[in-house]
Amino acid sequence: MKKVTLSLAFILLLSLIESSLCITLPTKTAYALQTKTIVSVKTPTNAPLRKRDVEDDLELYQNWASMCRNRDNHKELVASAAVSGLNDLWKTVTQTVNCGGGTAVTVTTTVQATPTSKPPSKSPSCEGQCWSDYLWHTYGDSISPAQGFIGTLCIIVGLYFAIFGYRFFRPTLGLVGFVFFATMTWIGLVNNEPAGGYPLGDVIYICVSAGLGILGALILIFLYPLGVYCLACLGGFYLAVYILSWKEDLVITIKVARVCFIIGLSLLGPVLLFFIETYMVIFSTALIGAYLFYFGLDFFAHTGFINPWLLIFDGNPIHHNVYLMSKPVYIMLAFVIVNTLISVGWQYYWNIICLKSPGFGLNPPVETEKEKPPPPPPEKEPCPPPPTYVCMPPPYYSQQPMIMQQVCAPQYHPHQ
Repeated sequence: MKKVTLSLAFILLLSLIESSLCITLPTKTAYALQTKTIVSVKTPTNAPLRKRDVEDDLELYQNWASMCRNRDNHKELVASAAVSGLNDLWKTVTQTVNCGGGTAVTVTTTVQATPTSKPPSKSPSCEGQCWSDYLWHTYGDSISPAQGFIGTLCIIVGLYFAIFGYRFFRPTLGLVGFVFFATMTWIGLVNNEPAGGYPLGDVIYICVSAGLGILGALILIFLYPLGVYCLACLGGFYLAVYILSWKEDLVITIKVARVCFIIGLSLLGPVLLFFIETYMVIFSTALIGAYLFYFGLDFFAHTGFINPWLLIFDGNPIHHNVYLMSKPVYIMLAFVIVNTLISVGWQYYWNIICLKSPGFGLNPPVETEKEKPPPPPPEKEPCPPPPTYVCMPPPYYSQQPMIMQQVCAPQYHPHQ
């Protein structure tokens, strides 16, 4: 009996040990998460957030705007948790919100980890304060000096491309190099931006992008055969971005397919340039000019026209970009087409019809007056004929009678 009792006790002890190993200890988990939070306060690190749909991102914008504008109490917004049971899992997330202007707010949020997320709605509505916070996330509360500078620069460059893009060869290639290198630099900077932004972020974005843009301009000015093909690539690049912008979630939602679409249209430009160089150059300069003009105008109008650009090229997981369509965005997209057609017609008329340009970068032929035959030498005035001498007989005086001679002689009138 003692052996049976000992064996049963041993089996019961093993079962208790096994059950204790399988039980999750919420207190220990909470302690571990709280320890991580304390460390993150000393050295702020951005914890990975779960994927959100558009509605979640819009709600996130409202919270961030409230924190940066000091509209609400931070503690009420940050420390929000749902009522749950003892077996629910909790996690603490530390975020650094970039409020712009070199200011950042570090936020610690306690959220409940749920196994599934709610399905995204098909048509998220965003009006009133939601729309204001959506625009705040893109532009801030006002037009900053950096936005004014970039907007003005884009408008000037866009007008140049639309009006003089085909006419002047080397300035156009220089601006192509500037736009291409500055764009690639901005994409690299924004995708590697840390939480809270760069110190003096506006200065870094403008100076670094402009510096490498000037370097690209100098390269393409001298390597002009390469610059012409870069112009066609840039035209296809902007055409792809323009096509993708006609839908809120972008026309192509799969990221890999979207990248392939952009690369494909960018490579299609040089192929068409090889066959129809004149028309491809005119179309590329017209499209780039129209898009850049409205892109720069949006920095002052704040309609959300630049948001598809951010959604496509800003892959930084901290930023949570969203693109919403509105009437002003539709109007600006439509006017891009209108201005492109106007620019194509103007450049074709001015350069091909009026100036009769033989090709991009070639000076139009100068009409020279036909060489007239030299005028004949002036005829010499004929010499006057030599004087002719005519022998004239002396005058003939008939002899008078002697009586008359005697009468008229003075010796016969002495007394007169």
